[in-house]
Amino acid sequence: MGASVSGYWPGITEEQRDSLPGFDNDCKAWGDWMAERYNHPDVLRTLKDLGVEALLSHMTDGMEENEVDWVTPDSLIKAAERLRELVVAQDPRVKRIVDTYSLRANGVDPVHEELAQDLADVQFIARCSKDMGVARMTLEVNW
Repeated sequence: MGASVSGYWPGITEEQRDSLPGFDNDCKAWGDWMAERYNHPDVLRTLKDLGVEALLSHMTDGMEENEVDWVTPDSLIKAAERLRELVVAQDPRVKRIVDTYSLRANGVDPVHEELAQDLADVQFIARCSKDMGVARMTLEVNW
């Protein structure tokens, strides 16, 4: 079963949803990683320690909007950019993050390249959301 991941904010319209970009490699690996990382407290801690906790923001089926840790598009852009730089550099601090991502990766490209592309896609989704005037957002994932 695949995942569907898209930008989301309170009051988003169907037209806005349809106009947001998606993921180059499809969003299954990213969506699965969003769920998988919660099984690895060390990965969650590393994301926070690296200052990229905006990437933890999410919404999924069954969640109410008041349960979401909303982030600004800028904070999501910066978090994705920072983590992407570390992944591309194969910084040892992100090894566990890449390892958990590899559990659900598509396997077409090397894992660090696939994760880097997905992070670039997250940046692009957040930039497009910002361009629409969005003040706070998250990524919505559904299976």
